[in-house]
Formats: sequence, structure tokens, C-alpha cells
Amino acid sequence: MKTNTSAIIGALLLSSAIFSHAATIDLPEYGFSIDALDSQMGPAPSTALMMFLPASDGFAPNLNVNIQPFPGSMKDYIALSTKQFESMKWTVVSEKQIGDTEWQVEYKGPMQGNDLHFYARAVQSKGRVYLVTGTAKETQWNTVGNILRAHVDSFKAK
Repeated sequence: MKTNTSAIIGALLLSSAIFSHAATIDLPEYGFSIDALDSQMGPAPSTALMMFLPASDGFAPNLNVNIQPFPGSMKDYIALSTKQFESMKWTVVSEKQIGDTEWQVEYKGPMQGNDLHFYARAVQSKGRVYLVTGTAKETQWNTVGNILRAHVDSFKAK
């Protein structure tokens, strides 16, 4: 019985030590904080974070962080993305490659019945591309575009 109790107490102490190091996301305007749902990155692309502004005009402007395993160069990533933009009939508003590991791109076009406006940064690090994208309806962009752009620009890969 002592062995079982000791094992349970040990497991609880270990789990509390593991979880005590979790990053906390604090959203004071919404009135809450929550521990980040952080896990090991697998071999498939994943969405690590999604955040939304209040909806208007039937759409919630949003920001998301996608992590994509990508062994090629940033030039290769840009070429692949440009082909995808063309196939989606999206128009590039502006783009800039920053060094060998980053690309900023603003684009717009139709998606699921909406005319959308996007601002994204692709940041390459450790065999992955972190694609951080702010999205709003074209009709919302003048109101929320600068907010989304500033938050996308705040991203830093570790």
C-alpha cells in the first residue's frame, strides 16, 4: 500500500512540475488566461494557434500560426506558394524576402464565397516554415488590417 501511495504522490509531483512550466496565454480584455496547449511537433503540418477578433459582416478577422515541415529553401517555398496563389486566383499586393529565411506577403482573393485580404510572414527555422497569417474580409481590412499586421509582425521563432 505504501508503494502505491508513494508512486501516486511521485506521479502527481512530476506532473505538476511538468505543467508548472507551461506558457500562459493572458487575454485581459476578454477577462481570462489559459495555459498554452503545447505539444511535440509531428511530421505533418499543424495549426498551432488561432485567434479571432469580434465578427462583423458575417466574418471574424483572424490570425493563425501554421507549422509546416519544409526542407527546401525559402526561395523554393516562395515559388510553391506563388503557384498556389495563382491556382486560387489570389492577387499579390506586395511581397518582400528578408534574408534567406523570411518572406512577407500581402495578398487578396476569393475564398469560400468571401473576398478576403491576407497578410502573412513565412519564417523558416530548423527544417520548418512557420506561416503566420492575418485574414479579414476585404471590406474589414481598412478597420483591422493594421492590427492584424502588427500582430503577425510580432511573431518570433525560437
